Amino acid sequence: MTSTAVHARTSANLHAVHAGIEISIERDPASAPEQLTASDAAWPARLRRIVRAALNLWGRPDLAETAELLTTELVTNAFRHGTGPDVGFRLYLCGDHLVIEARDGSPALPQLRSASPDDENGRGLFLVNAMADAWGTSLDGTTTWCSLSL
Repeated sequence: MTSTAVHARTSANLHAVHAGIEISIERDPASAPEQLTASDAAWPARLRRIVRAALNLWGRPDLAETAELLTTELVTNAFRHGTGPDVGFRLYLCGDHLVIEARDGSPALPQLRSASPDDENGRGLFLVNAMADAWGTSLDGTTTWCSLSL
């Protein structure tokens, strides 16, 4: 079990995972933090469709809209601020929570900040903080997670 799994499961009271998906996305080497390539920029939309389909399959379509938004914010941040060769994504039901994780390979902890009205970026974690029931990072800082109560 990785430190990510331990930390995320701690947020969900150490219940067993009973449904989940895990995806590893190879990062386009031409992407830069503030200038993602089209292939990397397309992944949040792809993952939103996967999240909606999974939640429909698991009988929780009521969580789809919020989970899609949270997925978009976490995955976009992983592509923009990560340093690893890939971005990892996990979505799983654990106890009485839906957990969403994005792994970016960077040990730098995400910073919750307030964006000014003219900023085009900088609201991702603010939205995660407002919409998720809990959020945090793995012990090594490489994964940011959030959870929604079922």
